[in-house]
Amino acid sequence: MLLGLRSADFDIILKNGKAVFKTRGFGHGVGMSQYGANGIAKEGYSYKNILKHYYPGTILKK
Repeated sequence: MLLGLRSADFDIILKNGKAVFKTRGFGHGVGMSQYGANGIAKEGYSYKNILKHYYPGTILKK
């Protein structure tokens, strides 16, 4: 996000003394980040808390 790239899956290529970022895929900004959800889970958050974080206002059924 800091670099404004369209995806977190990228390579850095040095070209003419400059760093060129080549991305793969599209980080669409909608939905759940696998890396973010994994990090939150490792901090002890439940799947319900993770879903509420990424999809605020969603009602979970049993």
